[in-house]
Amino acid sequence: MLLQPDMPYTEFRPDFRLQQFVECYWCVKSVTQPNGFRPVFPDACSDIIFNFSAPLLYEEGGAISHNTFQSFYVGIQTTPIFTKAGGATDLLGIRFKNQGAWRFLRRPLAEFSNRTASLKELDEGDLHNLTEQLAFLSVSERIKIIELRLLARLGNEPGWDVADQFFSSPSGSIQGFCRANNLSERTLERRSRERLGVSPKMYQRIVRFRRASGKLSGFDGSLMEFAWDMGYYDHAHLAKDFREFGHFLPSSLVH
Repeated sequence: MLLQPDMPYTEFRPDFRLQQFVECYWCVKSVTQPNGFRPVFPDACSDIIFNFSAPLLYEEGGAISHNTFQSFYVGIQTTPIFTKAGGATDLLGIRFKNQGAWRFLRRPLAEFSNRTASLKELDEGDLHNLTEQLAFLSVSERIKIIELRLLARLGNEPGWDVADQFFSSPSGSIQGFCRANNLSERTLERRSRERLGVSPKMYQRIVRFRRASGKLSGFDGSLMEFAWDMGYYDHAHLAKDFREFGHFLPSSLVH
């Protein structure tokens, strides 16, 4: 998700009919521009974001770029994003659970991983043209309209199948899961790239990193034992994922 940790941030629970697809709605509002770029780490989620304010700025390798989209989709990430608001901020986001975005957008998502794409580019429905309508409404009114659009699509989204069991709980052996469910590894690979944007193995790693990074803050025990508890082979395995997904070492979170 494209957020500044020090900004006023609020989450809202979705309608019960959408809770299997949508993790939450969120908003960020600030009248001042934050100082410095902040990292946003891979979290196995994807978001649709409506921007009612200044363009967001991204930094990569010393180069700064601008996101001028008023509504956009942020695909699943495998590396950190360094971002900040370009001025006063007014953002509203839809954070999707694993396959939620695919079920509403009805597009293969592999081409959008590690990308921020205009919502108009990938949505054939009526979500991308909401920004002007929502601009001068309260947050609750904005969410109500967005929910009506999402609810209107229920019943037309693709059906669930055995692969959903893996995406909902991506732990254990991929080979063992496929064998137990009479599913070929190639089929699971194809469905994972289509519905999530990454391979099953990569998805497992991102989910594990998110869980580990959330539990490690303030941890004061043995990193080796922590690594084992989180499903890593050893401390080196833990550190490798933290360097890749977070660009930092797990020891930096330990007090």
